[in-house]
Amino acid sequence: MAHTLGAVLIAEVGSLITRVTLVDQVDGESRLIGRAEALSSTELPLAHALFGMIEATAQISRLTSRQLLRDGQFIMPQNRERDGVNQILITTSAAGPLQLVITAISSDISAQSAVQASRATYTQLLQILTLAASTGHDYAEQRPIREQVEQLLRLNPDVIVIAGGIEDGGTEAIQRLAHIVSLTATTTTVDGEGQQQRGQTLRPVIYAGSHGVHEQVSTTLGDCSTLTLVDNLQPTVTRTNLNPTRQELERLYEQQILPRLGGSAALRRLSQSPIRAVCAVEGLMTRFLAERTQRHVLTIDVGAARSAAFYAAPGCYHPAVLGTTGVAQGLTGLLADPGVAAISRWLPFPIEDTALVERLLNRALRPQQLPASREDLWIEHALAREAIRAAYQALRDEVDPTDADWLIATGGVLTHTPTPGLALLTLLDALQPTGASDHPIMDVYLDNLGLFVASGTLAGLDPEAAISLIDHDLLQNMPLASLVTLLGEGAVGEIAATVEFSTIDGESRRIPVAHGDLIRLALPRGHYAQLRISPAKHVRVGLHAPGVVVISPGGDLPGSILGLVIDARGRPLTLPDDPAQRHARLWSWLVALNAEQGENPALVQPQKALAGAAELMAPAVAGKRIVLDALPTEETGAAAEPIDRDLDALRQTVAPPNKRSWFGRTPEG
Repeated sequence: MAHTLGAVLIAEVGSLITRVTLVDQVDGESRLIGRAEALSSTELPLAHALFGMIEATAQISRLTSRQLLRDGQFIMPQNRERDGVNQILITTSAAGPLQLVITAISSDISAQSAVQASRATYTQLLQILTLAASTGHDYAEQRPIREQVEQLLRLNPDVIVIAGGIEDGGTEAIQRLAHIVSLTATTTTVDGEGQQQRGQTLRPVIYAGSHGVHEQVSTTLGDCSTLTLVDNLQPTVTRTNLNPTRQELERLYEQQILPRLGGSAALRRLSQSPIRAVCAVEGLMTRFLAERTQRHVLTIDVGAARSAAFYAAPGCYHPAVLGTTGVAQGLTGLLADPGVAAISRWLPFPIEDTALVERLLNRALRPQQLPASREDLWIEHALAREAIRAAYQALRDEVDPTDADWLIATGGVLTHTPTPGLALLTLLDALQPTGASDHPIMDVYLDNLGLFVASGTLAGLDPEAAISLIDHDLLQNMPLASLVTLLGEGAVGEIAATVEFSTIDGESRRIPVAHGDLIRLALPRGHYAQLRISPAKHVRVGLHAPGVVVISPGGDLPGSILGLVIDARGRPLTLPDDPAQRHARLWSWLVALNAEQGENPALVQPQKALAGAAELMAPAVAGKRIVLDALPTEETGAAAEPIDRDLDALRQTVAPPNKRSWFGRTPEG
């Protein structure tokens, strides 16, 4: 099918940036032709996502000398001169979160499981109402049921989830929850004549509790809600079943929230496939790459309004999507928790808390404003660290991802970083990877071309084309660094290991690594090396015992943008309490990864401008005529199919993976 696909335009509409990618056939394979970005136009005064798409597409036209637009309209289909496109595909993270209320029997068990299930897509948790008091978790408010119900009556959620009751367990508590939810559907208003008027709000309710009370719940809620019955979230005390609830929340998001995106009707008419949520596509790609390579993959996405972490291994997948946490529109949540002190600890310059809060609130009010100085850039990456930490902690609530050996980072904050070293340092500080894997060299990839989502979006249309784009353009352009973490306690300055680094062209280096060090060894892309690590007797690498010498297969370590990075800063990472010492330590790490050079200018000239700050093109050009009312009148594409079908199609397209041998990993078969 790939040879008949022709040109495809793939748009990712974010809350701040709209990215457009042009893919076309080159020698019979789908390849990247061009990409561009523009400020998103989903908010007022435009409130129409198509403006940002058109501006980014116009940039691609200028870069590629292909005519893709005529009078502000997309040229479809592609003609013999290769102008125009055959298909337009769209994903978005800008439609806003699904507002959710959870009602559960216990905050320690059923409510916790419901919270984990809600992290499959962009949600905003408004309230958790439980019948049983918490015994240590913070998932529910510690207030009387009456007060919780009164608050629930004032809310207007998009969906309510009812959870609780193990199979063959008691039913009285579940019936009580269903009755409480039914009360929230009744509204009382006073008309102009002073008479009370009663009404009903039919909102979606997902029942994910014991099967034994399906009939009673249906009777209680059938007339006052649109009720969906799914498998029990917590069939036993020790076993969870999150996927049915996750899938229903994803379906509701695409059905209820995506149509709220400004200009969504016009986008649906343009798109040959249903519009997808970006987080769904990222989850698809994480699962596919894990299955294809038989590796443990951790994907991180940090953006202006949303953040997410995905973990996948063969036969295992866990998402953690935070729909209201980001570095611009989503930073107010970070100010509340973990707070301003947690953010300021990552800054290599002194600043009062009140001054930092003022800067952060100004950024929340003006999210499209670019960092104009080094200080602004460091503040943005301090926010990114805490957003990543929040997403990663949400993931760890469900699974232990510390055995991940492949880290993939995406999202505008990291991909627009002026120096790759700063992007890597932000990831290392936030995640603190341990390399606790039988593949102790972690491969760190940065999606600097924005193709991670584009490839997953294309998979829904043509899996063969997606595989071609993944192999030739995505994976070839992403390698950021190879990371080795030295684990073990020791005094700062004491030798932790000796590293011998030999390239295939004959260069050899022997480097002592001390506790507290962060060292970068350059290995350009296209070059390969062998690594020998001789740790001290109390230091270990990966899953090896302390003191065991670790050797990589000859010439098997590939080059990347930053090469090899050795992290001996300790786990957990600790920062000095003394501000001056902390600033010096942070600056030394920036210098180690070539993110900065020389002395810290912020300590001498705090307001020195950041030279070469990246600029983004504005979404509108004066005098340009953009026509929105001449689009096709028929909407194409049926309701969205489950994204698992896209994963199945990708599975069938590729051959079984070749097993690799890394540091003692024995190939099977």
